[in-house]
Amino acid sequence: MLRRTHVAPFLREREGHLEVRFLEEDAEGRVLGFLDRLLRLTRRLEGRSRGVVTEALRRQERRVRDARRLDGLSRTLLSLSRFTPPAGAQRAGEVRATLFRARGGLWPPVPGDRRRPYEEAGRELELSAGEVERLLYADDPDALLLRKAPRLTPTGLLRRYNLDLARAVLLEAEEVELHARGGWKEIFRAVKLARLMHRIVPTPRKGEYRLELTGPAAPFVTRPRRYGIRFARIVPGLVRAPGWQLRAQVHWEGRTLPYRLSWDPVLAARPGGRPRYDSGWEADLAREFREKLGNERNGWRIRREATPVPLGEEVFLPDFTFHHADGRVALVELVGFWTPEYLEEKVRKVRAAGLDHLVLVVFRGLAAHREEGELEGLPGALVWFRNRIRIGPIMEAVERVAVADPGLPR
Repeated sequence: MLRRTHVAPFLREREGHLEVRFLEEDAEGRVLGFLDRLLRLTRRLEGRSRGVVTEALRRQERRVRDARRLDGLSRTLLSLSRFTPPAGAQRAGEVRATLFRARGGLWPPVPGDRRRPYEEAGRELELSAGEVERLLYADDPDALLLRKAPRLTPTGLLRRYNLDLARAVLLEAEEVELHARGGWKEIFRAVKLARLMHRIVPTPRKGEYRLELTGPAAPFVTRPRRYGIRFARIVPGLVRAPGWQLRAQVHWEGRTLPYRLSWDPVLAARPGGRPRYDSGWEADLAREFREKLGNERNGWRIRREATPVPLGEEVFLPDFTFHHADGRVALVELVGFWTPEYLEEKVRKVRAAGLDHLVLVVFRGLAAHREEGELEGLPGALVWFRNRIRIGPIMEAVERVAVADPGLPR
């Protein structure tokens, strides 16, 4: 992640808001050409130490007008590279202690005895003098070896660098809220990994929700910006969500100013493409709907993981939301392979959500009869299937339980 010093030169105030001056391609194509050079240079240095790679990137300053850009680009490149410790690095502390002890025994130094401490330490450690010298600082971060350089295109590196710039602004953020109309699984995963608390609020725009983020001890700390690095960590999980926007209050030059971030071609590719499913059951349901009913059936359309439901400090995210052209909505949750413990947790969440317009689709083939009773009496509708999902019974249940769009429960 970039630091404050990498983003500060490119921040400016405009009409009362903070803006970032992103790096963009010029008319002559020099920016992408230079990024291609950096990528090829990094790949050629595979097997060399991090210190060597860092210095090689720094020496490219003569080819750029703004060394501050290069510093940020180099940091982004290094963060995307895979480094591993050199062989024997775990012995570096032992080697140093033994060598320094040997050096102390030979004090004051005598001209020509430079190798003697290494040789004595080597005899004690059963290593050659050369190995003692190699391992002396093998645990230093600059001694890490570049195992794999990023396999990015110049355009990919440009977008990642600009994304890192946008994230770095949040290091000084005091408040953050997100707006999105989908992609919630990745967003909530990022929020959880960043150890942030959240509150979900529906917005006037249909199908859109606002996620207010805060640190767990925010009301009790004297420095509100202490959670800035956690706020910055959520941005990569946000950029591919449809209709997303981030709003924050950022401390800058002694003032607190609003900062907004939304989809931009310089940050990431446009959201979309084929959705990734968490299970074959989800893929089967989407395929059944698409192949047998087309993209729309009697006004119904489906969206995946589009309706987050707050349950205290947890979130229940049904697999599919069925939207009708007349404004009705139904939710569908699949339970494929499951254990009794998994089923118990799923039932707990469904009961807590209290959603009368939820259709629970359960694979009977893996259900033990003693647990089937737990599913009776749940809100909404229950649909069983054996070998494969059939869209007909699911659509019948959807029609039966669908309600006028209720917004966000509770």
